[in-house]
Amino acid sequence: MDYTSPEYKRLDHIATLAVDVGTFLLACGAHCGRISRNVNRIVNTWGVNIHMHFSYTGILVTACYDEYPEMPVTIYKRSPAHGVNFTAINEISQLSWLVQENKISVNDAAELFTQIKNKRAYPKYVLLVAIGVSCACLCVVAGGDWRDAVVAFAASIAGMLVRLEIIRHKYNPMISFIVAAFVTSLITGLNVIGAFHPVWGESLAPDRALATAVLYLVPGVPLTNCIIDLIEGYIPSAIARGVFGAFILLCIAVGMSISILLFGINKF
Repeated sequence: MDYTSPEYKRLDHIATLAVDVGTFLLACGAHCGRISRNVNRIVNTWGVNIHMHFSYTGILVTACYDEYPEMPVTIYKRSPAHGVNFTAINEISQLSWLVQENKISVNDAAELFTQIKNKRAYPKYVLLVAIGVSCACLCVVAGGDWRDAVVAFAASIAGMLVRLEIIRHKYNPMISFIVAAFVTSLITGLNVIGAFHPVWGESLAPDRALATAVLYLVPGVPLTNCIIDLIEGYIPSAIARGVFGAFILLCIAVGMSISILLFGINKF
């Protein structure tokens, strides 16, 4: 086999598909071990060995045929913007098993992957309502009443709307966390100082709304994946995810602190 042969071009196609699938899974919130298993399951079906190096922002892939290990293809690709999508992760996993069990071709696998990648995410209004309801329920669980839950519902939706708008304008994501935490805490802070008392009377535990309304910003997936990657030995990726998650928590704290200091809340 030489570098102009159809076999080598096929290897390049497989390596490109592997790095595309890998970066897509990385952006959707999959941990490194799962990415490696899914991609290897796909390419091993076509007689290709693959080695992957992960970072938080991209993946380096080296692919070679079993019989020609001295002629590899190496490709690096940056990951798109991260956003949790467990449905897509599950569908890629199903695709990997489909490739292995039915021995489907590279082109057919690439077409199926494109269909998965191009599926629409949840509509914006569904995302906002889900965030609002979850924060309201957490407020009730934490000891707030229905008034506090309503405030947490409205504050979390308002904060997420601001964050989505900042992301749409392609500003630094960390700014979006600070501003979203500030806006959410600003609304719940008004409840703490009694600004809504003329509307519906004094609520049971306004501080619970302040504490729970910002929980939609907590980076649970990066922090969980940090631990999984650490246990499985993907140390660079684990460190990157952990630092990223910690910095998001710091940004949330900054945004909340600004609004708390603005209102002079000292019993929180």
